[in-house]
Order: sequence, then C-alpha cells, then structure tokens
Amino acid sequence: MSRPLGESAFEETTIERLKRIGYEYFHAQELFQRGEREQLQEVVLFNRFEAFIKKAYPNIPDQEIRRLISIITSPDGVNLIQRNQVFHQMLVKGVEFTYELNGERFTPHIFPIDWNFPENNDFLVVNQLSIEGRMSRRPDIVIYINGLPLIVFELKNPNSETATVKDAFTQIQNYTYDISQLFNYNAFTVVSDNVETKHGMPFADYDFFASWKSIDGRNVDNNRANTMRTLIEGLFPKDRLLNYIRNFIVFLKSGDKTKKIGAKYHQFFGVNFAVKETVRATRPEGDRKIGVMYHTTGSGKSLSMLFFAGILSRHPELNNPSIVIQVDRNDLDEQLYDTFVEGESLIGKVERASSTEKLRTILRGEATPVVFSTIEKFRLKGEETQHPVLSERRNIVVIADEAHRTQSGFEGGYAAQLRFALPNASHIGFTGTPVDFVGNNTEEIFGHTIHRYDMAQAVADKATLPIYYESRLIPLDLTAEDIDEQFEDIFVDNGEGDETEGYKRKWAALEKVVGTPKRLKRLANDIVSHFNSMANPFQKAMIVCMSRQIAADLYNCLKEVEGCPKMEVIMTGDVSKDPREWREIHEGSQYSHIKSKKEQEDVKAKLRDPEDPLKFVIVVDMWLTGMDAQPLSYLYVDKPMKGHNLMQAIARVNRVFPGKEGGIVVDYIGIATSLKEATHKYTTGGGNGNPAYDITEAIRIFNENLESVRNFIPSNIVIDSWRHKPQIDREDFIADIVNVLLNSDTEDYIQYATKLEKSYQLVKNQPEVMVLADEVTLYLMLKAQLRKHLRPPGGTGGGNKTLEEQLSALLDQNLLAKETVDIFKVVGIERQDISILDEQFLADLTKKEHEDLRLKLLKKLLEDKIKVTFKQGSPQTKTMQELLEKTLTEYHNRVIQAADVVRMMIKMRKEMEEEMRKRQDLGLSEEEIEFYKAIISMEDAAFSNEYLANLIHKVVNELKKKLDVDWTSPHRQDVYAKVKLAVKMVLMKEKVTGQQLQFLTNKFMEQAEEQYKGWPMDA
Repeated sequence: MSRPLGESAFEETTIERLKRIGYEYFHAQELFQRGEREQLQEVVLFNRFEAFIKKAYPNIPDQEIRRLISIITSPDGVNLIQRNQVFHQMLVKGVEFTYELNGERFTPHIFPIDWNFPENNDFLVVNQLSIEGRMSRRPDIVIYINGLPLIVFELKNPNSETATVKDAFTQIQNYTYDISQLFNYNAFTVVSDNVETKHGMPFADYDFFASWKSIDGRNVDNNRANTMRTLIEGLFPKDRLLNYIRNFIVFLKSGDKTKKIGAKYHQFFGVNFAVKETVRATRPEGDRKIGVMYHTTGSGKSLSMLFFAGILSRHPELNNPSIVIQVDRNDLDEQLYDTFVEGESLIGKVERASSTEKLRTILRGEATPVVFSTIEKFRLKGEETQHPVLSERRNIVVIADEAHRTQSGFEGGYAAQLRFALPNASHIGFTGTPVDFVGNNTEEIFGHTIHRYDMAQAVADKATLPIYYESRLIPLDLTAEDIDEQFEDIFVDNGEGDETEGYKRKWAALEKVVGTPKRLKRLANDIVSHFNSMANPFQKAMIVCMSRQIAADLYNCLKEVEGCPKMEVIMTGDVSKDPREWREIHEGSQYSHIKSKKEQEDVKAKLRDPEDPLKFVIVVDMWLTGMDAQPLSYLYVDKPMKGHNLMQAIARVNRVFPGKEGGIVVDYIGIATSLKEATHKYTTGGGNGNPAYDITEAIRIFNENLESVRNFIPSNIVIDSWRHKPQIDREDFIADIVNVLLNSDTEDYIQYATKLEKSYQLVKNQPEVMVLADEVTLYLMLKAQLRKHLRPPGGTGGGNKTLEEQLSALLDQNLLAKETVDIFKVVGIERQDISILDEQFLADLTKKEHEDLRLKLLKKLLEDKIKVTFKQGSPQTKTMQELLEKTLTEYHNRVIQAADVVRMMIKMRKEMEEEMRKRQDLGLSEEEIEFYKAIISMEDAAFSNEYLANLIHKVVNELKKKLDVDWTSPHRQDVYAKVKLAVKMVLMKEKVTGQQLQFLTNKFMEQAEEQYKGWPMDA
C-alpha cells in the first residue's frame, strides 16, 4: 500500500497555491546554500532587505543603509508584544532616517515595504525553517516580504483524526516562547488542518482565531472542506495581503494592557467596499450618499469603523478629510469613543465635542481631526431657525452609528440640522440591525447597502456565539376571595371614593403583578439557583427588569438568597422622584443604585474582568445597547421587549470569550422573540466489523464493504489515478468529494468506511486486494476528514462542560419545580438547542400582532394554578377581581406564547431547509431564485422545475448582458427594448410561444426591473 498523504503533502500543496499567485519559493536549506542565511538564530533575510532598500532609496549610501536596517530590525520593547508593536509601526508608518552626505543633511521617510506598488516588493515562501532560540524549533511555512518574516503557517495532517487545528495553535503559542525573535516581526499567523483554517494573532486565545470565508467579499464560502484554498485566494494575493497588514491590524491599548487585533474577512471586504463608495460619493459629481454597512451586533462593528476611518484619514483622493462620528446617546458614544482612543496607533488622536459650541468650533476648522458627537449637539441655538453652515468642504465624511436610530426627525430634526451644518458632507450609516427590519428610510437617507453580514453568518463564522433560549414561568395564584371588599375598605379608610376605578386598573397592570414581593422572591431564588448551577467561575449575568422600582426590590430579594454572588444595579436617576435609599451606599457594595458616570465605568470594568467577583448587574434600560462585556453569558429577561431593542439586548451575551460556548437567554416574561433551531452537534462512531479467519470469506466481506462505500461516490466522479493528479488538483478533488458526502448520508458513509477499513486489514496483502490500495486509501482519508467535521470545532480539548451537558444537569436537578415551570417541558416540545435570532421572522412579529394560538398548556396552567371565584360587581364597573384575573391571564399567556413561537419556528425552519434543498437541486443563485418565485406564482404557466431552472439560467444570463445605467428610465427606452428583446429571443429559442410567451416575457421584465433597477450597483 502506498504511503498515506499527510502533513508534508498539505504543506507542499499550500506552497504551490502561493506560487500560483506569484510568490517565490525556497526550501530553508537552500537559503544557506545561496548564502542568504548564515546562522540558525537569524530570522531576517538581511540580503533581501538590503536589496529592497537600495532599490527603493538609491541615494542612501551603503554604510548608512546598514545602520537603517539595524534600526528597523531591532525594535525596542520590554516584552514581545511591545517589540512587535514598535516594529509594526515602523513597517506601516515608516521611519524618519537622518544621514549626512558631503556635508549635507538628509531626512528621508523610509518605508520597509512599497505599499503603493505591491509588485515592487519581494514575496518569498520558505518551508521547514530551523530556528535556534530558547529551544530549537522549525515552523512549517514562513512568508517573507522584502526579507522580513511577516506570516507563519503551522499545518496539521488533514487525514489524521488525532492531528487538529487546535494542536497547530498550541504549537504557535509555544513558538512565541521558544523562538520569540521570529515574532518580533510577525504580522499574523495561520493554523490549519484543511478541515479548519484560521488566521489570528500569536498572542491571542484560540477563540479569537477566525476562518476566512470569501474570495471576492460578495460570495461566502461555507464549504467545510478545502478551507486553505479560500484563505490563500481570498487574502494572500499580493495587493490584498499588503492592504491587510497596513490597514487592518491594530494594537488596542487600555491602561497597561495591549491587545493586537486583526480584521476578520467580513470587516476587510466590507470596509474596502465602503472606502470605494466613499471615494465615489465625495467626488464633485458624487451624490454624497455612501451607503449602509449592516454588520450584525457583536461582530466587531466598532473595529470596522476604526479601520474605515483609518484608511480614509490617509486616502490620497480625500485630501486630509474630516471624519465626524455621530452617535445618538452618551453610553454608545463612550463605547465607540473608547475603541478609537485605544486604537490611537492606527487612527491618531480623536476629539470629542463636549458641547454644541465646541462642536461648531471644531467643524469650522480647516484641519478637523476625527471628532465624536452625539446627534443632539446639532441643535439650534437662541433665535436660529436653521443650523448655520459650518463647512462647505466635500471631504467631510459623517459616520452615523446605529443609523436606524439617529435619523428620526429628518424633516427639521437633528439629522436635518446636521445636513444644514455640513451641506456637502457625505454620509455612511453603520448598523447592527437589519435595514429592512427597522422600518426606517435608512437606505433612502444613506444610499444602498454596501455590505451585509447578518447574525446567521456571524454565528456560522464564530464571530459571535450562538444564543440559546429557555422559557420559564413563575405561576401566580389569586387566592383571596374577598379582594374587592378589601380594596373598597382601603379607600373608605382613606376617605377616597371617586378615583377607585383608576386605582384598580393601575394596581392590576402587568408591572404591578410582576413586581409583587412574592413573585420577586421566587424570581430571585430561581435566578441564583440557575446561575450557580450553570455558570463557570468566569461568567457573568445581566438581569433586565421592567422598572427602576422592580430593579431595586429585586436587588433586596437577591441579597436574601443564600449563595447570591456580588451584584450592582445600573439605572438612571430622577432627583425629584427617587427614594433616598437609592442614593445611599448599600451593604456589600461601595456604590448606591444611582451611580455617577465614573462609578458606572468602574462597574463596567468589573463586569468585563473575569477575575472580579462582581457577577450580576441589574438593569432597566441602560447597557442594553452599546455595552460589550465578553464574560457576560446569561441574560435573565423579566421585561417585555420587541423590535431592534430586543435584538440589541439579547446580543449582549453573544460575544466571544474563552471557554464560553454560547449565550443563554432565560425568559421569565414571554418576550415574543423569533428563534431558530440550532444545528445539533454530534459525533458518531463507526460500526464494528467481525474478524473472519477464512481468507476467502474475508475477501468476500471486503468486496461487499468496498462496493457499499463505492455506492456513496457519485457516478460522475472518476477516482482512477486520483493519487497521480497535481497536488492542488488532488486536494481540490478530495475536497469536492468531502463536500458531496457532507451534504448526503455522512454518518452512513463513516460506518461503511469503518467496516471497509477493518475488513481491509485482514486481506490487504492478498494480490487481488493490493491493486485496490489507492482506492481504499482515498475512502479512508475521506472518512477521517468527515469525522473531524462532525466533532466539535478545534478538537475535544477544554475542561468546560458543553452547553448541552449543562442544560441536562439543570433538568436533572429539576430546579424549584414547585415555583418555576419549564414551558418547553410542560408543553411537550422536544427541547431544542435554539440558537440565533431569525431576523426576518422577528421583523414579521413586530409588524403585526402575533396570533394567540392558545396551546393546550394555557388551559392546563390556568386550571391547575389559578383559582378565581367571581363576586357579583356593579354593571357600571369592573371588579378588582376581574381586572386582576385579566392581567394574570395576560401575564401567563405572554410566557405561553413563547412556546407558540418556538413551535412555529421549528415548522418554519423545516420549511426553509426544504426550500434550500430545492434551490440546491435546481442550481439557482440568489438572484435567479427571485425569478423562479415570480414565474411559479403564475397560474397560467405550468413547467417542470428542471425546465424552468434551465430557462431562468439562460434568460438571466442574456438579459444582464444588455443592462445599462438608468435602463428603466423613460429616456433609456432603447436600452429597455434591447433587454426585453433579449428575453423574448431566449424564450422563443426554448419553444415558448403564444400566450405563455407574452406572460413569461412580462414576468421576467417585471422581476428584472425590480431586481436590477439600480444597475450596476444592484447587480
């Protein structure tokens, strides 16, 4: 049997991919042979670096060049990350180098890389580079640019189940200690076993390494095989790699801590698209509408804005622009402002307009820096009826954070005044909420959507974590039969009479029911019990209450619960209404409930610190948006929310954090959120073949198993001579088969391949079997890769329980069964791993009243738990008993409807998956599927799906060839006619005639007008 393909083959294939895009290649031994490296301790190729400097700066004398090289390659710093940062700053910003020649002093600005012309640089791939440091180590691949070792690859065998990408990551971590001199210069690292390929910073935790999932930025490659191809073709073309190193790596400094962060693929492509649109919009003929960037909450929107502003600030076509970052509230301003301050190494100094007057002064200046302002600072002053013009420059870019919230009152509101103040500024909106969800004219104001990165993709990419959902109910009983008499006695004793009806409604309202002491005590016990049984020592929780009074009361109830961790209340103050005790320092805390701005920041820092004993924050409205705390893992919701406010609140727990598998939302009030089923993660074992000692019988069994495995391979895939294909073709060939098997009966294939493997061991030396060795090797390699795909990402390491195990433990303990009802369990819905929010469904819920389906649980809960005896009341009034019963029913129904939503989502998810399978079978793209939907809606057109799909392919292909700018406008009727003729010609060639020809032509044109009205931007 031939040698199995392993790590070395994967390494060679990766090198071949880099060579295909223009990289030079040498094995490390050749560097010594060529005299390019003299000592194993050296990691810089000084000859190459010197050659670049001499070519780029020919006027510098040779002896001065050696001094210059010494400065650049000897970065100062006490520790490794400091040296890495100093080198990175020299690399991307250059150095001022002073020398004298013939008595004259020169100070050129030297760049170690020619950033403007990538082909002027020397790109070299070296493998198996032995390095002597504290220990002797040999990284798999190092990429040099102009002799500087900027990227390190560590690879693992794709065909070994025991070699994982997590092992490669661990190796990189050890390299930073053993051969630390290499990482003085490192831009980023790549780890891969080709099942998973990730890029990240050598100083970061594994959770912050990311996959690169696009080659062009528009199409996402979610295929789980051949991930190295996507990374190389998507990030490593020379111009892209230089763009990434220069513009998309930032060192964030907070206090004495420094973090190095690199962009993920959606940030890289989204920001580059946005820069291109900014250049277009700011030109004299531009429309000043840059567009909308929709990057879902938690996916690094603040960093995207930082990268975007950094590129704009030095873009030659913008000529020293002014960048106004406009937010709608102070807490968001703080969050985003802090990111920009921490990223000073990339963006430089930023200013914050602390007053309207300061804002006006800054914007009147000619060299305005990056400035932050809340939208309300564009207010009018004194007798002004319209904001005065502050600047008429066209190179002003206004970045609106959470654009859907800041543009209300456009007719004369703050957003309008901003445009009066800066009439020629161009505007871009960043939002974490889907544009079609917020119900605003966001695109009309800012322009088209430049780039979209939704929550589903963010979770798939692990840019954010999945959000799991539990629905719990604290049943409330109404047991007092004389409640109306007691109510009337209160008013008689207090001399009140006429106002009783209003008081009845007030005290029977949902907030009063929710805030009853009995319920809050139960809630406090359930939260503490739930958190203590589920959370690991580093996780934190946020509790959301309906009112400030309930928040304060719940705090008091929690204090009485044994085992309650340290907590704080975060809420606004009202000096005319706040009880005095809300401003008094509470026992066990150094703060009052009403906190100053500095105190809030102190608490926020404690919440973000996994080592700090603070575990709970109790909030009403504050911190539900714009506040990130990575250890925040649990959100206990006891407040009705909807729309984008709900989405923002729930996203507080989706941030990536080491050891955190997902955020958990525990719903006590019945938030009508839409949720989707999470993908079940599972591993599967193979079958066990029985040994057969009769060789004839053993060969029969082997052949039987071989035929079973062959049946899984599509007939159009020819496996003969697969081993002899060129390396890249071979890797692509294997990946294609893996993708086919991942989308079919994967578990069955693994079982049959395991049987094949066991039977093969008995007969592999038999002549008639030896000729099949290559074929068997291929099948077993496929099995190994498939099993790696089906196990949890990154291997099985880690000591934390999985989320499924934690949920099972919670059920086993049956927490507070007499007080709290697990809705899913009672209603009989199979417990789902509910993951991310389904935005379209959520949008639908907020547009129309959710139908009350009244599951059988409703009757059971109300009959078993709520006993009400009606008293005869006046026909002119409603009794207190009736009002309470109505409120309690609505209270229970809120939570019960959560079960309705889940049941509906399970059904919708199945329907959606069925539609996706249908699309895949038909081979239709996203744009083509819209034509398909339009045509199948015609009652008069009956075609087979296959015929229709083929027809749509041809029509769309031909009509797009004829499209032109403004083709639907009245003055472009000639273009419109050409498009229509192209459609009709295809239909006629496909034998469509008569009334069907007319119907289909009209349908295609209607859909084309809708889909391509903004050609070419909508293409």
